Amino acid sequence: MTASLLPPDLDRAALEAALHTLHAGSDYARGVLDVLRLLGLISGHDAPSDEVAAMFIESLRAHLADGVVVGLRWGDLDAQGLRGVDILRAIETARAAAVTSPTPARTVRIAQAVIKGRRGSEDLYLMQYDAHAGCYQPLGGKQDAGDADSAAALRRELMEELRLDALPGPDLCTLTLLRADWQKTAPSPTYGILTRYSADFYTVSAIRFPIALTGGTRWIARAEIAARRTADGKAITSLFEEALGWDVLDAIPPALNL
Repeated sequence: MTASLLPPDLDRAALEAALHTLHAGSDYARGVLDVLRLLGLISGHDAPSDEVAAMFIESLRAHLADGVVVGLRWGDLDAQGLRGVDILRAIETARAAAVTSPTPARTVRIAQAVIKGRRGSEDLYLMQYDAHAGCYQPLGGKQDAGDADSAAALRRELMEELRLDALPGPDLCTLTLLRADWQKTAPSPTYGILTRYSADFYTVSAIRFPIALTGGTRWIARAEIAARRTADGKAITSLFEEALGWDVLDAIPPALNL
């Protein structure tokens, strides 16, 4: 972790005063104290909630004195030691345990591919290992603002995840909507934040592009998916079973003979 310099427009004097006095003497200070209360660092009496909270506030004041921001790279999933997502996961886990029906902190629309192959009499499904999520998942991902719809998002994800040279349009594969707008609220496997998912599932057939088994991409047997673990011990998401079920999956014709 490395710390960066404070932004030039930060009101260092006002922030230092608020952290030092813990007194809401202005709208600015009141906002600072409300954030500290939300974080559980100060009590309702405008005093540190415990000894470690007091040390944390003193550390923030020392950061101000040294002219640097806290040295966590929040978006770095591969950082050594404590990561921003570890803190996010910890506070979201505590929140979910404290509330009967916790509020999703974000909503994500995703598109997922069901790519089925057959080897002899055995059905297999193309999946990709996500090291940050710690499991094999279907190909696909989030629908971005630039995607016209979930089908467009899935074609873009297929290009990126399979490292294709071009977008796999209708001339290279056929997408058939299998289930639309499947809903689930769960912690993100990657970030730990409680997320409301809306997922569209597509079968991918008439495939006319190469599938390179690289970068964690592999064919996963039906029995492995049902067991939620590969033969070599890696976890597999339960998404297919939850959203589709084996009656639907077994009825899908294989797109490829392997």
